[in-house]
Amino acid sequence: MITDWLDVSPAPNYVLTRYMLEPIDVVLQLQSPHFPEELQVQVWTNLPTRFNGDGTWYAIEIPYLETSHGHYRFQGSLRPTSPGDFELTYRVSHRANPEMMQWLAGPRDNAVLRVAPPAPDQEWTQRPNPTEIMPGVYVGNFMAASQAEALGFDAVLNMAEELNPTVGNGIAYGKLACRDGAGHPIPEDHLQAAVAWIEHQLAQGKQRVLVHCRAGIGRSGSVGVAYCFYKHPQWSYAQALDYVWSKKPDVYPHRQLQESLERLFPRAGSRSNK
Repeated sequence: MITDWLDVSPAPNYVLTRYMLEPIDVVLQLQSPHFPEELQVQVWTNLPTRFNGDGTWYAIEIPYLETSHGHYRFQGSLRPTSPGDFELTYRVSHRANPEMMQWLAGPRDNAVLRVAPPAPDQEWTQRPNPTEIMPGVYVGNFMAASQAEALGFDAVLNMAEELNPTVGNGIAYGKLACRDGAGHPIPEDHLQAAVAWIEHQLAQGKQRVLVHCRAGIGRSGSVGVAYCFYKHPQWSYAQALDYVWSKKPDVYPHRQLQESLERLFPRAGSRSNK
């Protein structure tokens, strides 16, 4: 046996309710004959997060935190990016021998994660949160768009179907309506149009271009990734995503974003170019 599971949260068969974008803490306390550095502790889930917007099952490694009274504590956090009902379970394996693995419980004993639409009082509703991800190009929330003139923006692109900010006179404005939630792919024509719109505004001499949605992390964040991918044809999708995360860590890509961008803006030597 690799480990004895002492305490897990969320526990098997437990139903946990959270708002979309509200963190879910994951805590595992283990007892094992192996050193904690030898163990790979993972959450397996179909919960859409910034790491996977497709809703398929995938693994997220939970980092080791501390040892207390001979017990290992692993702790991490997930941030759901789509409303709905999802599941979660746990697996531990030995890094030197990946075939040595142990599941916490059977497939019918998964924790259930019930994710509601975003709460109206979450942090991104309290103040503007624009972040510059490329020179002159910002990703931000609805409040940033609503205060565009005061914040010095001279162009605003709205990616939210449900929102219509009032921007100041003289500010260029565009809208490409997209559905909220990482499970909804952004139409490829919208991605292409968004990149072209940003390029046009910069070519017209605009100095501060804001791309926004409701929270400034999903739909607009995906466009930010798309723009970086377009502007750096030598970058892979992963490089573009890591670059955006280095500027704005809470950005999450919508479903199928990578596939769409690789079709729209193929890399040199890719099959799309052959």
